[in-house]
Amino acid sequence: MEIQLIAKTPNYLKTCWTAARTCYSADSPIELLAEEKSEVEMLRLLDRIMTSKHLSVVEHCSMTFAVKDVSRTLLAQYSRHRIGVSLSVQSQRYVSEQSAKQQNGLFAHVIPKTIEENEEARKCYREAMQGIQEAYDKLLSLGVAKQDARFVLPGGACTNFVTTLNLRSFMDVYEKRVTTPGAQWEIRDMMLRMRDLLVDAEPWIAKYIVKPEK
Repeated sequence: MEIQLIAKTPNYLKTCWTAARTCYSADSPIELLAEEKSEVEMLRLLDRIMTSKHLSVVEHCSMTFAVKDVSRTLLAQYSRHRIGVSLSVQSQRYVSEQSAKQQNGLFAHVIPKTIEENEEARKCYREAMQGIQEAYDKLLSLGVAKQDARFVLPGGACTNFVTTLNLRSFMDVYEKRVTTPGAQWEIRDMMLRMRDLLVDAEPWIAKYIVKPEK
């Protein structure tokens, strides 16, 4: 898995502060935006906003991530989060998984740690992936279109996507996929990596998107 933060709203803190002050000020947001406010002053207001869960103001901040080599199983989970979440996914209809086009002659796939650490399970998994690759290649050789041959591909097959979320949506997905007990390891790992990238860019939000203890 590889993730990059490729775009974001400039200056989350000033944007959220301006949105919050607009709700209670006679001044226009344009006038508020022009005010010189210290980080301490803005954080004081945003802390009240976050504590009171008046989170509509953080919807004005967005982030866009490029995500590489995650499973289709993860994609199925992540795509259930639809409000405030945009998604552009690599298409199995058009991108070939034919062995001749793959490194080592096998389509990219995710191997769960529980399988990777068990020699017999790893061998079984590898043989299954190889059998699927052979079936996929055979279907293409029989003239079956990629969009139909893909039906044989497993949930572990890798995919890539670009996703954009607003900050409120990110916090909601993070809560469900990281802090909620029972969240699956792969999507949890993805959200934690996204969180770290976002906190690097906007350190003030770290206290509101808490990283759990290992």
